[in-house]
Formats: sequence, structure tokens, C-alpha cells
Amino acid sequence: MPTSMIALNAAATHRELGGHGPRLIHIAPANGFPPEAYVPLAAGLAPFGRILGYRPRPLRVDGDAQPGGTWRDLAADLIADLQAVAHEPVIGIGHSLGGILTLYAAVERPELFRAVALIDPVFFRRRLQVLIWLLRQAGQGYRFPLAQGALRRRDHFASIDEARQRWQGRGVFADFTPAALEGYLSGGLKPHGNGYTLAWPKLWESHIFASSPLDAWRDLRRLQRPLLIIRGTRSELITDSVWRRFRRVAPHATLAEVEAGHMLPMEKPDEVAAIIARWMQGIG
Repeated sequence: MPTSMIALNAAATHRELGGHGPRLIHIAPANGFPPEAYVPLAAGLAPFGRILGYRPRPLRVDGDAQPGGTWRDLAADLIADLQAVAHEPVIGIGHSLGGILTLYAAVERPELFRAVALIDPVFFRRRLQVLIWLLRQAGQGYRFPLAQGALRRRDHFASIDEARQRWQGRGVFADFTPAALEGYLSGGLKPHGNGYTLAWPKLWESHIFASSPLDAWRDLRRLQRPLLIIRGTRSELITDSVWRRFRRVAPHATLAEVEAGHMLPMEKPDEVAAIIARWMQGIG
């Protein structure tokens, strides 16, 4: 579906990403990413349901608003926003940050979900959990490398074409499909002065990285809905030790892998969509 045809719903909490099948599918994005970046993934799921792309709080705040709150607070937003637009239980798909928000929401309000699919969700290996905890105990949580990296992001551009030239084939965007990059450009930038700025403010992106949760494993044990977990085999987040722990903590889950990095929905959207489609068909 061309990005120019994506409609913004009246509440500004979701983008309509198309779809016409019998289910309602809800996609929650990664930290710093707009739902438009998931248009290629949504295209592969279009025969299976109407697809809503979630716009978390950072995409809706005033650009000068100071970041705050926890991932639990963002999950509470998701619950409230989902209740406003969904009149039936959804297939909840979440990537990275969006995976944990979807998990939290499905544990808190299971009646809102038919099933849950987590794409490279934010689960840390034990040593990294300890390191993050120690940094926070010392009041140094902001030193988390991803939080520091977000603060260094360039966030102003003279034009969308300038942003495209800067990002195409580089960094986190290196392996994006052209359509995924165009989706990101469409939803990830907004007019500002004589140019464009990041729609997801980098201060919010940094704050979210710095407050990454350490309790998600507990919620994974409590989830009562059919569960799919997909990882990128080159992901630096879902390591082999985390993958083995998934098997122990959630033996009921369906696990699948894609030859890609952490940004697998943008790098291999067709493969990810095919895995989700087969899983949905299996759960009815």
C-alpha cells in the first residue's frame, strides 16, 4: 500500500495500514519508529485482516515536551488507545519496544487480545540485566549506550531527500527495503521551520532506551494467549542464550527465526509476514 494512501484516524493514535481479512491486527512499533515503516510487513498480512499501526505517545507529544514515564505507562497508553479503536480482540504484533508494550498489555488485559506475536522483543541476557541494574542503582541509567546513541542522532534536515541520502544504506537503515525506508521517511519526519525534524523526538527515544525494563521475563510467564516469537539471527538483542531461555520460560510459544538483524520487519518484511500468516492460520 503506497504510503501516500495511509489514513490517519481521528484520534491520531493509529494509522490504517490496509487489510481486508477477518481479523483485526494491531502493530506496535520499535522505539523511534513510526507505523509507516511497517507498511511492507502490513502488505504481506493484508489478506488476513484489517491492520492498525500504533502511534505511541512520543509521536503525539509536542516537540518541546520533556520525556517521562515508564514502559508500563506506555503500555497503559496502548491499552486505552486500543480500547478506543478496537471493538473485538486483536492479533497483537509488537516489534522491539512494541513487543514489550504488547506483552504488558496482553497480560494486564488479556480479553483485548486473540493472540500475541513478538518480533525481536526487548529481553536482555542475564549479564546485561545485571549491568543495567547496577547503572541505575548508581543513578547512571542514562549511560546505557543506546540511550547515548539516540541523543547523538541528527534530527533536522533541509528536506526529506536530504534525510533519505543520509540514511539510505547506512546504520540501522542499512538493510531496509526501499519501501520500508520510504515508509520511515513518510512517518518519521515532520515539518519544522524551513525543513524537517524527527517525528519521534530523540529525547524521548533516549529516555525510553534508558528506562528499558528488566521485568519482562515475569510477564512472559504470565501470558495466557497464543504466542509467537520471531528473532533475527543477526540480532544483537536476542542472543542464543536469550533464545534458549525463551524455550524454558515459554514452552508453549511458537519460535521462528529470520536471517536478518534486529530490524527484521523492515529488512525481510515478506518473510516475517509469511511466518505470522502461517501462525495465524494455525491458531484459527
